[in-house]
Amino acid sequence: MPVPCQFYRISAAIVTLFSVFSLAPVSAQDAALVARVDAVLAEWDAANKPGAAIAYIEQGEIVFKKAYGLANLEHNIPWSTATVSDLGSVSKQFTGMAFALLAEQGKLGLDDDIRLHLPQLPEFGETITIRHLFNHTSGLREIYNTLYLINRKPGDIIFQEDAQTLLRYQRKLQFSPGSRYLYNNTEYMLLADIVEAVTGEEFHLWMRDNIFLPLDMRDTEIMHEQGQVIANVASFYRQTDDGRFLQVYDNSTLQGGGGIYSTVEDVSKWIANFVNHRVGTPHSFELLTTSGALNNGESLDYGLGIAVSEEQGSRQWKHSGSSAGYRSMLVYLPDYQRGYIFQTNTPAYGIPVDELNEALLGDVLSERGQPADSDQPESADTVALSNPGQFAGRYFSDELEVFYMVTQEYDELLFAHRWLGSFSMRYLGDDTFALVDLGGSIRFNRNDSDAVTGFELDNGRTIGVQFRRMP
Repeated sequence: MPVPCQFYRISAAIVTLFSVFSLAPVSAQDAALVARVDAVLAEWDAANKPGAAIAYIEQGEIVFKKAYGLANLEHNIPWSTATVSDLGSVSKQFTGMAFALLAEQGKLGLDDDIRLHLPQLPEFGETITIRHLFNHTSGLREIYNTLYLINRKPGDIIFQEDAQTLLRYQRKLQFSPGSRYLYNNTEYMLLADIVEAVTGEEFHLWMRDNIFLPLDMRDTEIMHEQGQVIANVASFYRQTDDGRFLQVYDNSTLQGGGGIYSTVEDVSKWIANFVNHRVGTPHSFELLTTSGALNNGESLDYGLGIAVSEEQGSRQWKHSGSSAGYRSMLVYLPDYQRGYIFQTNTPAYGIPVDELNEALLGDVLSERGQPADSDQPESADTVALSNPGQFAGRYFSDELEVFYMVTQEYDELLFAHRWLGSFSMRYLGDDTFALVDLGGSIRFNRNDSDAVTGFELDNGRTIGVQFRRMP
């Protein structure tokens, strides 16, 4: 029978208490743990703000779980530990397990040429393997950064088939496969396509039947079509400069690299699987958590969709996730069989990974972690520029079928797109400019007569996009 609406108007505080004390009686040690986590997540613990949930697991069992704040501001629905949200890139390790299972079944090899399974992909003159896709070393274009150059904006729809369309028009690899690490979601979209090609099943159904349901993750599903209705899902919000919260929308149907909607309770079952191996074998987890390497032998500290490193005096398996307004973090210490999953419906307060590590794992971690490296290049000093007008003109990318203008206003150059707007250009020397606010940089090319003929654009994870100067 339908649940009365009044049920959902129960206070966030009562739901929070229920989610903690629905477990065994709280010991003094557990109470101290709760107090530490409460202190870290105080920002989320409000009756009128977006919220979060966390679950902490030891030896394959949930020791502690708790929810904070609101899952939906419009209807005053509190978060609970059964609230569903998008895991973002935490999803990648589930794709890794899919390939570990398929490899053990002899249906594919991690060193297969990807065109063995997706022959419709273009040839780039070098072999790209499944392992290259997993390790972010393929040289293929990153779908988000590239589509943003074409006038897609954050929140615009991205379809699964867009990955192969993007690559169909890529003229050359960004770098030789295995020579460089550059985080990339296109690769994981292709991995989902390979699962479909190998199994003959739709990716979201294969994952449900072979991973989610065997782990009893019954509140977990993959968003595979635009507008898909997902039960008990949190709405998600960004915070404005004046402190208000605005709703954000997830229109992506990206699979393989993200798109798994789940709860902290369900993800706890996945973390427990690190111990009990209900899905997969010890060899599966060895495949999942063995670090890849560059061609020169340098370790990447990254396995099949999960970061694997030794830091703070302990081995760690972990990954963060970001999708629209959702954020998530999974951390696991295999030597101690301890870990946690954190999920929230706002990026307003970041992911307090160092603080949660200290609160939950601090007794075995020797020191606090270091901030993750940013994808943004370091700031460089501006160099004086003479004759800025030589760069002004209209430029076209055959690969992206998009025009940009370089215009001069007094002594300043602007990088402009009809729909995206204008962005200041800061000269760095050697015909190279930083694109202020847009991010990335452009490097102009010249012919034998020293005339400017075009430029190459780098935009974070998308690099070397060629533009030619139009008459």
